[in-house]
Amino acid sequence: MADSDTDDFVFQIGGHTPRVTIACRERLTVFTEDCFSGKLTGVDGRPREVAPFPRVNPLTGPIAIEGVAAGDIVAVHLAALEPARDWGVATISPDFGLLSGTRVTPNLQAPQEERVWIWRFDDGERRSLATVAENGTSLRVPYRPFHGTVGVAPAHGEVRLGLVPGDFGGNLDIPDLGPGATLYLKANVDGAHLYIGDGHYAQGDGEIAGTAIEGAFHTTLVCDRLPMEPNFDWPRLETDGEIGVIGSARPLEDACRIAVAGLVRWVAGITGLSLADAHQLTSQSCRLRIGNLVNPSFSVLCALDKSLLGAGAIIHGGMHMALRKAGESPSPVARPRPRR
Repeated sequence: MADSDTDDFVFQIGGHTPRVTIACRERLTVFTEDCFSGKLTGVDGRPREVAPFPRVNPLTGPIAIEGVAAGDIVAVHLAALEPARDWGVATISPDFGLLSGTRVTPNLQAPQEERVWIWRFDDGERRSLATVAENGTSLRVPYRPFHGTVGVAPAHGEVRLGLVPGDFGGNLDIPDLGPGATLYLKANVDGAHLYIGDGHYAQGDGEIAGTAIEGAFHTTLVCDRLPMEPNFDWPRLETDGEIGVIGSARPLEDACRIAVAGLVRWVAGITGLSLADAHQLTSQSCRLRIGNLVNPSFSVLCALDKSLLGAGAIIHGGMHMALRKAGESPSPVARPRPRR
């Protein structure tokens, strides 16, 4: 079966029967396609012809997780992201991206011309990617793998396009969501119904041009469940060094408010600080990272160094480190990509 066979993927989050079921802490390796379904392979390609809206951003899933009930918190740990190809693709498209007028932000400037760049790994250790500019100059950027989209079925039976971020996760485009990260999401249905895709080989904050360096992955993940928590609302992210909350909204400052308010409450819960003291600690030490400025809603991560939480701080019962250990098991369970 060819990697570009879109029958293996879905383009919405929610509304599907699970395609595979895994146990908590079972390692699973899946193939995820790039946002153009692997069909944009050269600089002469036509992005909107090979991946016409809304058949863009194909997702692998849904994956059901045994023992998860609606209301539980799902922990999704990305144990490894292995590039499935030696190249990735990036584009500029008319009326798309931060620096272009759009249907909801119109202007009278001429649309940008469509362009395609093929970026290739330029060393054996996959530390950077390179492409060639119009004047022959070599462009080079660091390889920073992550998944733009990780989400669960939305609440109330909603079905959302794979391009949309929200409280269910979705198209977050946060570069911190890479190897070794754990994303916490609230399950809205039994089994959670996890979707994953939109692999990125590199992306600057904001995904300004409208695409990252889009690439396919073989991704190994490990999941588990936590009991319902009254204050859990928006996606939470944990790495070895930081915790953070992701907000999605328009305008951008509302996405920031969601992320910062969520982190302040989380810090208060972890440390026992009053809301005012947690507010002060977060205000003086957090960082804000813009995920994207081009999707239906913008996304922002508000993150804090875990060393500031105090010695002995316990985060979600130590789930991140437990999943990291489970993810280091030498033999992941590889599942075939079943046809619908």
